[in-house]
Parts: sequence; structure tokens; C-alpha cells
Amino acid sequence: MSNKKGFLIHFSHFFSGQAVILLIGFITFPILTRLLPVEEYGMLSLVTNTMLLTVAMAKAGLSDGIIRMHGDYTGSNEERTIFASTVCFGAATIALLVTLGYWSSLPLLSRFLNLNAKFQICFQVMTAYILVRPLNVACLNLLRSNGKTVFINLVNVANKMTAVTIGLVLLLFVIKDLYGFFTGIVISEYLAFLVLSHWFFRHYTVRPLSASARLARQLIIFGIPLLFTELSYLLLSYADRYIILFFHGESELGIYTAGQSLPMYIAGVITFSVSNAIVPLYVKVYNSEGAGATELFLRDSFHYLLMGLLPICFGYQAVVKDLYLLLATEKFADAALFSPLILVGSLLLGINSVLNAGLYLTKKTKVIFAIICMGVIINIPLNFLLIPKYPIFGAAWATLIACAFTSVFTVLFSFRYIRVRLKREALYHLLLSLIMYFSVNLISTNTPLLTLGLKVVTGGIIILSGILLIERELAAKLQELLWKKKWIGNPT
Repeated sequence: MSNKKGFLIHFSHFFSGQAVILLIGFITFPILTRLLPVEEYGMLSLVTNTMLLTVAMAKAGLSDGIIRMHGDYTGSNEERTIFASTVCFGAATIALLVTLGYWSSLPLLSRFLNLNAKFQICFQVMTAYILVRPLNVACLNLLRSNGKTVFINLVNVANKMTAVTIGLVLLLFVIKDLYGFFTGIVISEYLAFLVLSHWFFRHYTVRPLSASARLARQLIIFGIPLLFTELSYLLLSYADRYIILFFHGESELGIYTAGQSLPMYIAGVITFSVSNAIVPLYVKVYNSEGAGATELFLRDSFHYLLMGLLPICFGYQAVVKDLYLLLATEKFADAALFSPLILVGSLLLGINSVLNAGLYLTKKTKVIFAIICMGVIINIPLNFLLIPKYPIFGAAWATLIACAFTSVFTVLFSFRYIRVRLKREALYHLLLSLIMYFSVNLISTNTPLLTLGLKVVTGGIIILSGILLIERELAAKLQELLWKKKWIGNPT
């Protein structure tokens, strides 16, 4: 299998799973925006963001080293046992320590955020989540190292569906309070833990005496810069919510959360799929074929990525107003005004997983960390400068500016080692996306659902036709697929 084909297959696996999760998010979004007051919807996101930050700390970099070092410990059964034992006991110990630290800091957090009692219990319930989520992440990274993309998708989709289903049932019929939704998330995470543990112990032998302190240090030392990078990434994405809450309260936080949620769902699907698919592949290409082949692989992969990102950005701008009226009602209509800025910023931040290949492959993770830190250093002062006067717009612009700077810094430093070149056809796809944007903006009806549907269909036809017109290889693959399914005659 060619490297380019491998990327497309792995990307399609991750993207299909994330597309289902996106669909679940789209279904959940209008339910929650209708069920919850604006203030509670904002606090829902704040609890979730706090969990993301805490879980990142609970991983302590150990999980981040699994993909890079797993291949070094596959030579024998004994090496596999050492690796598995170290990961198992190391991840469990760190998770326990961070969970205890989080629980003890909850009173301070409540006072700092001036939390209502009904919101405090949400943070308390999620303590159980922090204990188990890092272990699940470690197992998922082992699955990635073994190329089990389909199984990863099944676990992630089932986890999301179960969390939403149980959470809504508890919220609506049993507990009837916001912490019921978080209880559903915790229950689902423990069910996922049972499934992942079953796979782990079927494929790896774990012995306490085989755990290696030296290996644990290596994993953590490699992963610590990536850990701080992830924390910085999360701060860059979510610190503005805490600042909005501090200056303007729960209501403005709710509007901003709604405007941020949809674009981050969309960006997350794409960037998660790209990162999970491309990083193990470009590591493999670099180790086996060298820098030249890696640059060719990244050039082709980035081209396919741009083919999707450009129409998504322009298309989202064209449909965002109708989308929010349909999904979130007039209550959150103002979110549509700034939401496209969040999408562009999130995508710029997300594609750094491709652009920083040179730094990752040469193990310059400290530079990756420094770049994302620069983004945080730009973002947080901008938020404090803009949010008091321009609450939600100020936060959106601060995010976009900071994310754009991280991509610029990444290109400047990473391209010293591995370049990600643009194909000449990139300009064509930019013009195609602009044509699509102006075309669908001419469509207007009195019904948001009909307008949205017509815009999506029209935009899809324009983009697909334009891609097949110039991308001969993709057109040939599509013809071959249609012929195999006997939908057309033999293309030859």
C-alpha cells in the first residue's frame, strides 16, 4: 500500500468515526440549547473544559510518548511486557495523584469562580472521570500504534453515544439537574474502560516487576513538552471562557459557548482525523524512506486537506446564520455573528499537526511547546484587552489572531527540517471555494431549513464538480469505484 493511499484510508477511518460523533454533537446541540437556560449551557461547557485541562495533566506526557516509542519495544515478548507494564502502572499512578489533587483543589476553584452550589456538584461528579480517562487515552494510543483504527472508531463512537444517551436520561427523568448529564459521561467512560481493558490484557502481558522506571522517565521526558503543548493548546482554545465569565457572567458565557461549540465540533472532526491518521504514517515514512519521501508524502496529504478545508470555511460562513436559527433558535442567534472566526482559528491551530512534522520527527518537542506558548502569550492579554469592551467578538478575534500566529511560527521553525509544500492547484481550490461562497449566498427563502438545504446541496455540487474537473487521480478513483459497484460502465 502506498503512503498516500495509507493516509487516505486511515484518514477515512478516523473521519468516518468523527463524522458520526459530529452528527451526535449536532443532535445534542439543539436539545441542550433548548433544554438549558443560557447560563447553564455556558457552565456545561466550563465544566467540560476544566476536565480537558485536568485530564491533560493526568496524562503527564506518558501517553504522548507511546506512539513514538512503541515501535522500539516490539522486538520480543519480553520487551512488549516491559512496555505494557510501564504504561499500565505509570498511567494509573499519575492519574490517581492528579485526581486527589483535583479533589482537594475544588473548594479553591469554587471560590475563584464564585460557583453556585448546583454547579459545584458538577465539578465534584467529574472527579471520577479524571481517574479513568487517562487510562483510556493510554489504551487508545496503544491501539493507534497497532493500526487498529476501526476499533478506535467503534470505541469512540460508542462512548459518545452512550454518554449522551445516559446523560440526557438522567438529566430529564432521573436526577433532573445539570449534574445528571455529567453523571452519564462518567458512567460511559467506565464502560469504555472495561472494553479497552479487555483488549489490553488480551494483547499484552503485565507484571508489576517488569515496569521500568527508566522507560517511564523516557516516555515522560519525551511527552512532557507535548503535555505542556496540549495544555497550552487547551488554554488557547478555552481560556477566554473563564475570562468572559469573570467579566460578564454566565449569560455572555452561554452565548459565546454556543458560538464556539459548532465550529469546534467541525474543526475537531477534521483535525483529530488528520492528526491521528498522519502522525504515525509520517513517522513510518521518515524512519524507512527519509526526509525527501516524507516531504512528498506531506505535500500530497496537505493538498487533500486543503481541498476540504477551504470549502468548509467559506461554506460555513455562507450557512452559519440559517444553521444557528435552525439548531439553537433565536435565543442564541448572536452566536452566528462571530462563529466563523472561531472556525478559521481552530482549523489554523489544528493543521499544525501537519505543519510541525519537521519538529516532531527531529524530536524538537520543546520548540513545539514554545510555539504554542507564544500563542497563549498573545491570546490571553488580547482577551483581557478586548473582552471587557467587546465581550464575545473580542474573544473570537483574540482566538483567531493567536491561532494564526502559531501557524506562522510553526512554518518558520519546522520548515527548517521538513517542508510542507503547496501544490500549484491550491490557488484553483481557493478560487473554487470563493465561487461556491458567492453562488450559495444568492440563495434565500423564508424557511431556514429550506435555505440551509439548498445552500448545502448547491455548494456541494459546485465543489465536487470543480474538484473532479482538475483532480484527475481522484476522478479516476471515483470512476473505478462506481464501475466496481456496477453503477457505470467500464471507465476504460
